[in-house]
Amino acid sequence: MSCFVSFVIVQSISSPLRQLTQGTRAIAQGKFFYRLDTSHNDEFAQLAKDFNTMSERLNELDQMKKDFVAHVSHELKSPLASMRETIQLLLDKLPGELSEKQRRLLELNLQSAQRLSTMISNLLDLSRMEAGVLEYELRSGDLVQLIRTAVEETEPLAQQKGLRFEMELPEDGIALDCDGDRIIQVVKNLLINAVRFSPNKAEILVRASSAVEVPAGIPAGHGETLRASGKAGYGLVTITDSGPGVPDEHKERIFEKFHQVRQGKKMPGQGAGLGLAISKTIVEAHRGAIWVEDNPSGGSVFKLLLPVGALGTEVVRTASTPI
Repeated sequence: MSCFVSFVIVQSISSPLRQLTQGTRAIAQGKFFYRLDTSHNDEFAQLAKDFNTMSERLNELDQMKKDFVAHVSHELKSPLASMRETIQLLLDKLPGELSEKQRRLLELNLQSAQRLSTMISNLLDLSRMEAGVLEYELRSGDLVQLIRTAVEETEPLAQQKGLRFEMELPEDGIALDCDGDRIIQVVKNLLINAVRFSPNKAEILVRASSAVEVPAGIPAGHGETLRASGKAGYGLVTITDSGPGVPDEHKERIFEKFHQVRQGKKMPGQGAGLGLAISKTIVEAHRGAIWVEDNPSGGSVFKLLLPVGALGTEVVRTASTPI
């Protein structure tokens, strides 16, 4: 009888504690919608009610933060676009001639405005991703052409540092079922990072190739998804730079929101830590994978793997998963 009573008591305590542990882990992961069972009439039920109240309040605060960021980012876009247009008109000498010093100052202002514009766009994308309302239009596209477009759009930034893009791309192309604009965004993010952290007058190597199997070195947890979605093969993109590299303990964390690699002090060129997090979300929505490895000669090698396919003229619209 004593053993039975002990067993009942232990069960009545361990089960609510297990639920509380699960709830605490969920809150720690940012899942503020998690709620505990409050149907029982004991001390644990009161604790569960307090936990649910806390969770609900955290959810409200988190939503207020997201709404604030989205609203401010949206309101900043219009005046920033006007500023960029005004600076460009001055650089085009429409109001009159400029001295060399004036031109240099205006170019610096335009570069700062472009960086701010990119940051605002990233914040808006992040808000839409967190809400799960970012839409993708999947259609048949050529990965090689998307890479060429991303390189062309990033080239002016590279020329400011005397950098050169060396491309090794297949002539036949690589067919993908993807949202072309979003894949260009991912490749541009990787190229911009390579430009920021590469020394002046260096070379950035951009490669693309077809793969039959999932390559070695891919992060754990992506293999099964890729094998299921890549029965027809994969398109592999590698971007190699000669920058400072990424320490081993940061190789996965750099794809988290707002994470930055700090080695004593902020490194030149570091942004807000959004580009790689957004890129990872886009790539995973395409059932692909993105990761970083060490460059044997110094620097980093960012790799992007996407399953190939051919939708033809069909267009498929899909929404992102909330993050």
